[in-house]
Amino acid sequence: MNLHLRNSLAAALVAAGALAGVLSAGAASAQTADAPVTIDVASATSPRVLGDVKAPVVLEEYASFTCPHCAHFEEAFLPRLKADFIDTGQVQLVFHDFPLDQLAFAAEMAARCLPADRYTAAKGLIFKTQAQWEHADDPLKALQQTLRLGGMSDATFTACLSSKPLQDFITQSRLDASEKLGVDGTPTFFIKKGDAVVEKIDNLREYSQLSDALVKAGAKAPANPAPDPTAGTAAQPAAATPAASTPASTPASTPAPAASASSGPNTGMIVGGIVAALVVLGGLFMLTRRKK
Repeated sequence: MNLHLRNSLAAALVAAGALAGVLSAGAASAQTADAPVTIDVASATSPRVLGDVKAPVVLEEYASFTCPHCAHFEEAFLPRLKADFIDTGQVQLVFHDFPLDQLAFAAEMAARCLPADRYTAAKGLIFKTQAQWEHADDPLKALQQTLRLGGMSDATFTACLSSKPLQDFITQSRLDASEKLGVDGTPTFFIKKGDAVVEKIDNLREYSQLSDALVKAGAKAPANPAPDPTAGTAAQPAAATPAASTPASTPASTPAPAASASSGPNTGMIVGGIVAALVVLGGLFMLTRRKK
């Protein structure tokens, strides 16, 4: 990595951190109606996995909660993947955060603050209701209300979005995925056997494309493949949503988290912080794109 790029990465993290500080201060001031909640950072930043840890094949998914193609994968492909490969012990699915905008960043932070054994259900709920909360008049408040159905209290939601260590974890994870793995859109999948990546899929359109790749990597083909749960309905395309231009979401490089829904920091401070951070992060994105 050249010096200019390394300095830009550092500047991006500083900008994101500074903005996170503004947001955290406002979120903390919102905790008046509920008792303060302490976020278990170790638990929130632990791997989010589905399936047997001894599975011969690992499927790593990089997704954004505001990505419509990711929501389509969750609805149309994941149930079949689970029945055909995950529940049979052939594949372990590992989920990685790759937020494309501030709202996705907030959603991914909030989901991680639920106990790990409730994460998969919460992720499914967020994707299933994506169109409702993302396009609501107050998206963050709608997201908060959605997560109440997943068992998250308002106090936990507020505390989660003010967790600087969790903000830093997602920011760094996204930068690592972009810089080290070349992830530049969602959903992106890596199929691994042991520690080796045997295939990268960033243009997933058909379930057979994924299932064939898993079998090729060493997973046993299902004797009775699961049916398509969306058969008979108009399916949405499942190709990757580019990080630099995504429908129904704000283009961003390393997005900063949004403020708490219940009561947040001064709007002017947020906007100013966002503009400052995104100027730096926009430059970072251009540099990383040139590097490829």
